[in-house]
Amino acid sequence: MKLSTWLFPFAALFGSANTFAATAPLSDYLSCGAQSFSVVAQAPFKSLISNKLENGHIKLQGGSKSDMGQRWIFDKPVVVDDISLTGFFAEDIDLMGSRIINWGFYAQQSPEQIAASLKKSHTLDLLVSNNIFARPEIWSEQQLAWLPETSGETAGKLVTDTSERILMVEPAPGDLAGSKGMLTCSIQGKISEAALKSSRPDLLSTPQG
Repeated sequence: MKLSTWLFPFAALFGSANTFAATAPLSDYLSCGAQSFSVVAQAPFKSLISNKLENGHIKLQGGSKSDMGQRWIFDKPVVVDDISLTGFFAEDIDLMGSRIINWGFYAQQSPEQIAASLKKSHTLDLLVSNNIFARPEIWSEQQLAWLPETSGETAGKLVTDTSERILMVEPAPGDLAGSKGMLTCSIQGKISEAALKSSRPDLLSTPQG
């Protein structure tokens, strides 16, 4: 995908959006770990994304259909760490034998702006690969841990022998007016129960204690 060079003026954002200081929920989300999905049930998102508790896990409700899943568009942008979040999405599909699980936020800013804000607020440096900003990790079944990919050469490519987890900043879908970029946590490939538990325990077939 071609990265957008559009820059949204910050001054205009604060007059029409709910503004929040740096929050733990965004930090939790950026980890793409076991608490990254549960941010939907925390402020400032809990009143914007309909959800319920089922077997100890958060289950989303409502939303509208997207190409690969569901999306929830906010009535007004929520500004967190200089990023104006306009909605949330969740996807879980099978593609060519590879399971792909995506969840994240749409934003008014361009991918370049979002990446700059993350570097400033969270000291987060992202690789640039395949025209997206990314932090790719590979799951090690032996170590039961996500290990960083230093080259970034496989980031965003389908894997089938293990699973890959990526925090991505990329352009938003073209059909979303007012959203230029998006933050995505993605797991794809052959996802073991242990790998799933480490990032999306809500999707486990058997509830975990």
